Amino acid sequence: MSRMSKAAGCALAVGLCALAVAAPAVAKTQRVAGGHATVTPSAQITRFLRSRGITVTPIGPVQVGDGSLTMPMVSGQLTTPSMNGVVKAKGGLQYSNGSKRLRVQDYELSHTGGVGKLTAIVNGKRIVLATMSAMKTKMTGKTGTMSGGLRLTTGWARLINHLVGKRVVHAGEDLGDLTATVKMA
Repeated sequence: MSRMSKAAGCALAVGLCALAVAAPAVAKTQRVAGGHATVTPSAQITRFLRSRGITVTPIGPVQVGDGSLTMPMVSGQLTTPSMNGVVKAKGGLQYSNGSKRLRVQDYELSHTGGVGKLTAIVNGKRIVLATMSAMKTKMTGKTGTMSGGLRLTTGWARLINHLVGKRVVHAGEDLGDLTATVKMA
């Protein structure tokens, strides 16, 4: 083999190795097999609920305690490693203020292009409850985590204000933090 051929072959091999190292992970859509999401309400929200006499009652497998709520993640699909997709939870919460009630169930956490949203069925209609701020995602093997702050949406603020009977909350307010850990099939 000539010197020129050896040099060209060596350069090609080095180039292919560099390409293999720099190649991004291949995106793959996977089924969510389980996990949980934990919401830790902001101190402002906790004070608001107490001062207005609003009670929060778990529906189904949602657990409330130690200043947070945890719900099981039961299905959905995510593209890994970006964690774009939708994760569905089981159960919900009922907010009561006297005879007025808001039944919130079938939570879904979606992530698309760096934007996270928390939706749920409220009194029979799916609405966006919160958007996620400073969202972070991380995949390790078959387990992924999503975390970030929750910011109140206009639609959810309107329903809360109706529950209370006056305008006391506004879109963009800090609801607290959400951390979801999901296991892929």
